[in-house]
Amino acid sequence: MLDYYSYSPLYNSWYWRNRFSNNQSVRHHADNVAILSFDNTGKLEWSNVIHKEQFDDESDDHISYQLINTGGQLHFVFNQEEKRAQLLNDYTVNPDGQINRNPTLKNLDKGYEFMPKYGKQVSNNQVIIPCYYRNYICFAKLDYNS
Repeated sequence: MLDYYSYSPLYNSWYWRNRFSNNQSVRHHADNVAILSFDNTGKLEWSNVIHKEQFDDESDDHISYQLINTGGQLHFVFNQEEKRAQLLNDYTVNPDGQINRNPTLKNLDKGYEFMPKYGKQVSNNQVIIPCYYRNYICFAKLDYNS
């Protein structure tokens, strides 16, 4: 028999977690990302770290990252708080291990809260990322140029 409550969006909501709570909050953290490259014999070729600091209270929906493989580079997309606003950042890793920070994704409408960890890569250069806007769930499409 299936447990239908585990599939319900209301089952794991903020309301049910805090309804009978004694006002203790939980803080979720997602910090640095370590990137390691090994050859076919298991020997370490290079290593690097993307430095980030993320935290959220009561939910881990907006923290963590999404990995996008566009063929020549790996893109790491995640939210970073800057001036009290969550901005979507994009870091790339080249095959030789060099990390580059791409410009922050601008022209994003205010009020959208992205959830990159739930994003899905749907083609070689395209990613769909869910987001919240005024208590509605919507989706953003990111296109990468080749």
